[in-house]
Amino acid sequence: MDYMGKSMKKKLLISGLGGSLFPYLINHLEKKYELVLIDSNALVKKIYVDQNVIVVPLVSDERFENSILEIIKQNNVDFYIPLIDEEISKAITIAKKSGIKVLAPSEEFVNLTLNKYKLMKELEQNRISTIQTIIAEKYTNEISYPIFLKPNVGRGSRGIKRINTYDEFKAYFVLEEYNENEVLVQPFIPGDEYTVSVTVNNLNQLIAIVPKLVFNKDGITKHAKSVKNEKIEIVCKKIVDIFKPNGSFNVQLKLYNDQIFIFEINPRYSTTLVLSIESGINEIDLNIMNYDKKNVEYITDFKEMNLVRRWENFFYE
Repeated sequence: MDYMGKSMKKKLLISGLGGSLFPYLINHLEKKYELVLIDSNALVKKIYVDQNVIVVPLVSDERFENSILEIIKQNNVDFYIPLIDEEISKAITIAKKSGIKVLAPSEEFVNLTLNKYKLMKELEQNRISTIQTIIAEKYTNEISYPIFLKPNVGRGSRGIKRINTYDEFKAYFVLEEYNENEVLVQPFIPGDEYTVSVTVNNLNQLIAIVPKLVFNKDGITKHAKSVKNEKIEIVCKKIVDIFKPNGSFNVQLKLYNDQIFIFEINPRYSTTLVLSIESGINEIDLNIMNYDKKNVEYITDFKEMNLVRRWENFFYE
């Protein structure tokens, strides 16, 4: 506390309050930081009545940017943590205008990773990972079924379908709101699935890598375990060295026959951030403590822990 009795805690602006990271993330950050929490869903104010919750326009709304700028100004925010894919580029723009520090990768890395087709080609060109990837409008059954269809631009598991026949392939574009030039075709890859949290500061200094073996996933990871895996660690270090993200990200991959197949990179913290924290790697805290540092300690040791998610019932009048 300072002489005026006001808190000297750094203030964090965090989005996506309605997501699966909460309320766990609030409980693990509020002791050290003041939190300003935003979401476009007004219901979250009824759930988190004891928190500083602000309802904002959708990211696609033209009012979003000015709304965030005003929140930053009124609350004297120190760090902005965008947790929604389509928000990240706007957060970077807002940071440039306001002078706030944003915990997100560089604009170049964000643009690369959010374009899945371009990302697959760059990973292949740099001999990091190779997955046969075809734009759906050019697909002529050259990949054996089953296949996976996924939007080239999108987040989470939206629009991702396992397809077993050509008839199902054609039906996808009748049932889903996508054109064939907006969707990628990839082979089904067996093996173990991992979500990997890669903590990198704004000067591209690697802080930690936490692989999580996924046992059950339905949109978000329902059951996973943090594990040490040298092969995955080497590949993630290569991503940092080559693409220079200058910020934290997470990698979605399959490990099959001792070979790594990366099918997605998200330029933000994973929803399994909670598992990183329980394992001893608080990614947000580490990013803040190491912001603007040219030399950081690379953390190799963490506890192997399990995460199981469950539903919670909430009631209000």
